[in-house]
Amino acid sequence: MPEPSPLPRGPVFFSPHASPKHRRRRLVFVSLIATALLALIWPVYSLFSGVFPLVLGLPLSLAWVVFWLLVVFVALIRLYRSDP
Repeated sequence: MPEPSPLPRGPVFFSPHASPKHRRRRLVFVSLIATALLALIWPVYSLFSGVFPLVLGLPLSLAWVVFWLLVVFVALIRLYRSDP
């Protein structure tokens, strides 16, 4: 019988030895990414799919995508800086 592999089978968000504070940060990050994903697909995106109004010179649909891109980028930077 082969030995079990030390590599995980599936996504790993934190190790079993992670502190509760670290786990909470990771879960908040993953939920933010899921929210951004849902905000950029149908039916939520269709609410912001118009050209007008312009937001900082960008069509509303493009401003919506740029907004979520910046939110995810800032969250990723904060997660990187908070990791031990």
